[in-house]
Amino acid sequence: MSGAPETPPELGPAALGPADLARPLWHRFARVAAALPTHPALLDADGALSYAGLLSLALRYGGVIAARVPAGAPVALCLRTSRHVVAAMLGALFAGRPYVPLDPGYPADHLRRILGHSAARLLIGDSSDDLAPLAVQAGGPCETVRAAEVLQAPIAVRGEGRPESPAYVIYTSGSTGAPKGVWQDQRGLLHDILQYTQMVHPGRDDRHSLLYSPCVNGALRDIFGAILNGATLCMSDLRSEGLHKVLHDLAARRVTILHAMPPVLRSLIRGAEGPICPEARLLYTAGDRFLTQDLQALRANLPAACEIYTGIGSTECATLYRQWIVPRDFTADSELVPVGYPVEAREMRLVDAQGAEVAAGEIGQIRVTSPHVARGYWNDAALTQSCFVEDPARPGWRSFQPGDLGRLRPDGLLDFLGRADRQIKIRGFRIEPAEIEAALRRMAGVAEAVIVPRTEAGRTRLIAFVEPDAGAQPEAGALRRSLCSSLPPQLHPERVVVLERLPRLGNFKLDVKALQALTEAADTDPVPRAGLRADYLSRWEKILKRPVDPDATLEALGADSLELLELELLLERDLKISVRGLLLPQATPRRIWAAAGPASGQGVPDAHPAADRLHALAALMAPSPGIPLDPDGLVRLHNHGGQRMPLLWCVNQVSEATALARALGPDQPLLAMRSLAGLDGGAPPTPGAARQVAERYIQILLARDLPLRVAVGGNCQAAPFAFQIATALSLEGYAVASLILLERMLPVPYGGRMLMLFGRDSRTHNPAFQFADPTAAWGSYLRDGHCAIIEGSHGDFFAPGNVASLAGALRAEIDATAATGLLPARARRAELSAQLVSEPDRRVCIRLRNPTGIAFEAGADSHIALAIHALDIGEADTRPLRVPDRMIPLPARLAPGETLEVSAPLPADRFGTGRYLIGLCEEGVGWFTPQAGADPVIEVPAQPGDRRPPPRPAGRGGHDTA
Repeated sequence: MSGAPETPPELGPAALGPADLARPLWHRFARVAAALPTHPALLDADGALSYAGLLSLALRYGGVIAARVPAGAPVALCLRTSRHVVAAMLGALFAGRPYVPLDPGYPADHLRRILGHSAARLLIGDSSDDLAPLAVQAGGPCETVRAAEVLQAPIAVRGEGRPESPAYVIYTSGSTGAPKGVWQDQRGLLHDILQYTQMVHPGRDDRHSLLYSPCVNGALRDIFGAILNGATLCMSDLRSEGLHKVLHDLAARRVTILHAMPPVLRSLIRGAEGPICPEARLLYTAGDRFLTQDLQALRANLPAACEIYTGIGSTECATLYRQWIVPRDFTADSELVPVGYPVEAREMRLVDAQGAEVAAGEIGQIRVTSPHVARGYWNDAALTQSCFVEDPARPGWRSFQPGDLGRLRPDGLLDFLGRADRQIKIRGFRIEPAEIEAALRRMAGVAEAVIVPRTEAGRTRLIAFVEPDAGAQPEAGALRRSLCSSLPPQLHPERVVVLERLPRLGNFKLDVKALQALTEAADTDPVPRAGLRADYLSRWEKILKRPVDPDATLEALGADSLELLELELLLERDLKISVRGLLLPQATPRRIWAAAGPASGQGVPDAHPAADRLHALAALMAPSPGIPLDPDGLVRLHNHGGQRMPLLWCVNQVSEATALARALGPDQPLLAMRSLAGLDGGAPPTPGAARQVAERYIQILLARDLPLRVAVGGNCQAAPFAFQIATALSLEGYAVASLILLERMLPVPYGGRMLMLFGRDSRTHNPAFQFADPTAAWGSYLRDGHCAIIEGSHGDFFAPGNVASLAGALRAEIDATAATGLLPARARRAELSAQLVSEPDRRVCIRLRNPTGIAFEAGADSHIALAIHALDIGEADTRPLRVPDRMIPLPARLAPGETLEVSAPLPADRFGTGRYLIGLCEEGVGWFTPQAGADPVIEVPAQPGDRRPPPRPAGRGGHDTA
């Protein structure tokens, strides 16, 4: 299943290399899009978007941005995780304007502060509802544009981006109480992607996850690492889609490179019932504490061959400054996994408070020196000058201290030991407590505030302690609600505690130990219990890791977004209830229980009989070990790592698919579906019911990125499903190499190759026991029919003693048909050009290239031929609807990506125009589509004696019949 892409592969782009740093980032993307125009660039909620489609959309964004944003000014993007945010980022880079990514889920006050500080002149959003609260902000007017309006904009033709042009401004938490924007140029961004590419090697066969919001630095490598290397970006939104959907998509989209922070990985592992990413070849994790127990859990929940890549970096350092791929035999000797070895052109030293390098083995502050760190803080020259220090010995190199503490081990690895300042890392976000404290101090009645972190089991929580003004009585819940309305989620404290006086030491400094003790006491306070079923509340307490008051609001409970996603999945899986849309800040566990509905597929089935059958089939397929390819699990993939042509097989029992998958071997992908056998009290299913279920299977399969050539089959009652699936796939342009039916013959014509299998001992179903020559009449129905006998009799072909015989027959048929037969319509594409090499005898050299992933067999076997049409006056440069003037069978096999040159004389110039069209067809019917850039028309200079007719009047058709 994993071997062939959705469309035949084009010739991939040259590898990303240092030479690309001399050009703007857009130049690299344009090269990839030109090399892989039909390859999927991304998958989002709306489906797949090709590289050509992404290029077109990005150019529309580029035109809008260039027309409305002055040179050097930024454009703000308040877009959800979809194709539009990627296209808008590319469009800004094309126009040479930096983009400022905003998260639409953040409070409007916070976003307005960013807009005001950045001085963005244009704000692009998904909807008017998103844009209206942000349209008026400090710092001057900001024009707004909806994404839908961009779809109607013209395509830009002139790019202004340069390697030194600002690429982005990403805002992080600020120590002064206001967000600060880190900006980087296109060369620096491209260098980060180059470093990532050299470590991970993403390519056109990769599916790269995107679980980050585009407004954080961690998303850059996902987005640009994929689309600058020809991979497919698989976009997910954890907050809106939930863990169940994300886990399903990681498997269904066949993600091969998974990037997630350790807290997200923990949630995925706890929520999954199998491998979290079944086809992952590499997992990349960074941005938070990577625990030894995380490494052990990942090794148990990822494919055995999956590599684990980790490191440490910061937004200001613009990428990782230490990294490594953790060896499979590595055994950690501490709570934390080391963060790796040095990175080229990212020099790291450990220094003391005076800036002197510490001795080997001692703890020091990390200082990174490189020509590729971020350019500075946007609109803050003083802060930039103080934090980014020029290296006088090396022009262009600058130093930055990210505030991390480290220690070099004897083996050269770096141990990350936490922060040297008050900064905190929570789920990959760098938190400045001062920003939260400043927001609290701005509130009425608050005299002083302090944030105290508490870390337990690898999770960090924030507790806010507040000292009121004299005579004031601020309410803790109101203070927290105000924070939630003005700060992004990662800055929300778990709880706010109002104290009469903050504890202080004799020197008037805050007593940190006393505050830490208060945070621990808060977790041990008894909470009132109420009469809800224990297994419901126990799920809450399992996720939140503390007693839960069923009448406390979620805001008061302090559950973060990841915990709520885990809770939603746990309640659906264990208690069969759905709380989707109910986990709101002011909701309580009791009110959520009262409003919860049945989980999808667990409640009262749809009254429609077809829905009843689908629910029943989903329940029957649930025990299958195969990977579900749809949310209901109706189609299951076995042997997902196999590279052979996939077999789509319909069974009557789930156990049959399991036995067959095992017998076929791990290299043979098997997509299993179930017939309606036994669902209607043992009575044969009606044709209408079977057709409805088959149509659902077809929808699921067509939504997948199936290879272009597959085999389809089924046994006994499942055979009609196989027939309908094979027919539908053929009509959609796929090549069904063989339709294989076990003990079933359908009395309808079928135009492709068929294999009929019968049991050696099956007297009831094997026609050899009934007729002397059971194949005599099959020629009336079949184009290419074959018969084979396998061991066993009806009902026991999947038994341990017989299934190997069935598997052997299926593998032999797949081997015989994997590269033969008619090409699928989607693979009939070619690059053609012709050049006159000899004028006297009008001989041409035709150059043919195969841009697909399927070989063109020699004409004697495939009936593929070059066709030459003499063109009449007025005929367009497209194939005339008449017989070609000359056919030249393809002289040799043409493998994917190969080029063949054929020399041939042109036929007579029967129209006297001197113009000829070169085409390619299969059996004179299946015409190939010329690829972009092909030049299949040749013009021959007139020779003495030629009579060229005058042009015909406009409007005359040129499709004469030969």
